[in-house]
Amino acid sequence: MSVLLTLAAALALAQPSNSYTNPVYTHDFPDPYVIRHDGRFFAYATQTRDTGFQVMDSPDLVHWTPRALDFNVPWSRQHLWAPEVYVRDGTFYLTYSALDPESKKHHIGIATATHPTGPFTHRALLVRGDDNRTGVIDATIALDDHDIPFLVYSEENPRRIVARRLRDDLLATQGDPIELIRPDRDDEAGVVEAPTIVRRDGMVHLFYSGGPFQGTKQGDSYSVRHAVAPTLLGPYTKSDTPLLSTRPGQVYGPGHQCVIQSEDGTWWMLYHAWDAQNQPRYGSNPLGRTLRLDPLTWIGATPKINGPTLTPQPAPGG
Repeated sequence: MSVLLTLAAALALAQPSNSYTNPVYTHDFPDPYVIRHDGRFFAYATQTRDTGFQVMDSPDLVHWTPRALDFNVPWSRQHLWAPEVYVRDGTFYLTYSALDPESKKHHIGIATATHPTGPFTHRALLVRGDDNRTGVIDATIALDDHDIPFLVYSEENPRRIVARRLRDDLLATQGDPIELIRPDRDDEAGVVEAPTIVRRDGMVHLFYSGGPFQGTKQGDSYSVRHAVAPTLLGPYTKSDTPLLSTRPGQVYGPGHQCVIQSEDGTWWMLYHAWDAQNQPRYGSNPLGRTLRLDPLTWIGATPKINGPTLTPQPAPGG
């Protein structure tokens, strides 16, 4: 047995069973999104190495098993990005973005299924990226104060996060996009994307990622950020500092977060990040963007995360 394997085994034995150490999944799993269904967690992610959308399940947010997602996008085979699943009345609505092979722009599609792993059926293109220089990405479904559904997503170039009303059946958008935030801070480097909406104590919290995503090629500014508003459509006030940022020499580019509550009521953020291998040369990391987990706590209306963590942490429910 090699020295590295012996060390890994020793560390595994030394770690308490009710703790975990990041990353919780040590393979490429970009743009994660997690739901809870029938006592299990299901995580969805951007394709890796042209394999299609990814899905895994877990009993505890820590131990993950890859599964097969039964869905072939009929209109694209490229840039299958940022899948999210919204559950309503027993139907699973999968939103995602992909590259139009003709226009070379990203559109947002939606598919439906009766099980979290599918089979999913393509239903519609919710937003075409034709009016943007590059397209539209990173869609999530959220309800306003009157339970009216909206699609919240990122326009790519120029960047901004917008909301657009959805038809009651969630299969079409209505009206024009309404701007929620734009990258108006220097350290956002012209990028705001990956919106996550959380409603809590009468306020709407918008978690998002800002800065270039590529680790260190264009700087270390990709990070998880936060803004808060009285309603889904704003106005939003941004927090002064990011919630998660690069730790040079250890963790690079933490971002594209999602937020979920476990059964014990605690809040958790899952996100991807690069480790330090071969940094700062983008594209050379052998693991890609691995899946990370850290607890999200609240001080009144202010969220707080002590991360990205690299040491053993109390596990959900532990």
